[in-house]
Parts: sequence; structure tokens; C-alpha cells
Amino acid sequence: MQAVIATPASATAAPTVQAHKITIGQRIYAAGTEGIAWRVKSGAVRLDRITGEGRSFAGLALQGDVIGAETLLFGQYSFEACAIADCELEPWLSADKAPSGESLLRTLAAAERRAADVLALRAGEAFERVRQLCLLLARERDDGRREIAIPGLKDMAAITNLTEVTVSRAMSHLRRTGLLQRHGRRLGLVFPDAGAASAC
Repeated sequence: MQAVIATPASATAAPTVQAHKITIGQRIYAAGTEGIAWRVKSGAVRLDRITGEGRSFAGLALQGDVIGAETLLFGQYSFEACAIADCELEPWLSADKAPSGESLLRTLAAAERRAADVLALRAGEAFERVRQLCLLLARERDDGRREIAIPGLKDMAAITNLTEVTVSRAMSHLRRTGLLQRHGRRLGLVFPDAGAASAC
């Protein structure tokens, strides 16, 4: 699979990249390649560690998160990044602008919070893991409800450390009990009202 973002030859090259829209299922960049750091404007990104034994889940990036920050130090990506929802990415820093201390602290704090979110998804009762993942992936709509673009079962299973069968059963339970509802003919699901996300 080829990465869909063409980045500068190095992290210090003159920036020629702008915001990119990435379709669900596409690889954003590969581990070991050169590039720049990106901020997730919308969508969800799965990060994977690639070893001789294959690919293993390493992290999740959502709106506002920064991916590829390691290129500022190493010049290369440490992980593979793939879109698990339609995404829009923008360059985090231009090549001629060093990150401020405040910017780095905000990014570090956000990364720590996201790591804690992901860790919570990988322990505890299976249904609750899947429900919490849906909450993380949900975005606010104009009517106050929260809409979710559901990733593939394989991605959800990797993120929650569950089997695909277990994730499928949990999603069926969420729909059957009305905690998640299909939104017309769209592929996404919604929490039926603004309070459902916190009440369920």
C-alpha cells in the first residue's frame, strides 16, 4: 500500500505541502520514511508499529492530535499511519518555524491524554471498551447529537484488544438497545440524543 501524502525529502526541506484530505482505509505514511509532522483537523488515524513479526497497534490520533512529531528529531516516521475514518490533515509546523515551548507542552499534554484514553480502551468489560471507543470517535453535530463514522471491525478489534466477533456483538448490542442508531442511509451512526453519550 502506498502512502497518499507526499512529504518533503526531509523535515527541514522548504514546505510545499498544504492540508490533505485522506479517505478511510488509506495509508498516510509508512514507518521509516521521511516527512513532516501533521495535525489531525478531523477524522481518526491508527498508528502501528512495524516489526519483523508484523504490524501491531501502537496508538490512536483524533481531532487536534499531532502525528509524526518524531520527524522533528529523527527525520523519519517511527510508525505507520492509516486513516480509520475520512481525515483532513494539516502541517503542524512549517520548516522555517521552530516549535515554541508552549506549543510543545500542549502537544505533549494532549499526547498523554490520548495515551490514557487508548489504554482505557484495552482493559475492562468488552461492551464498555467498544462503547468508549465510539464516544472517542464521535463528533458533534449541529443538532447536538454525536455522529460516529465506524471503522472496520479489524481496526476496532486492534484498538480495543478484543476479537472481531466480540466487537461485532458489542456493536449489535449498542444498536439493539438504541444507544446507537443509524442515520438515514449514511454509513455513520449517532447517539440518539445529546445526553445519550454520557448516560449510557
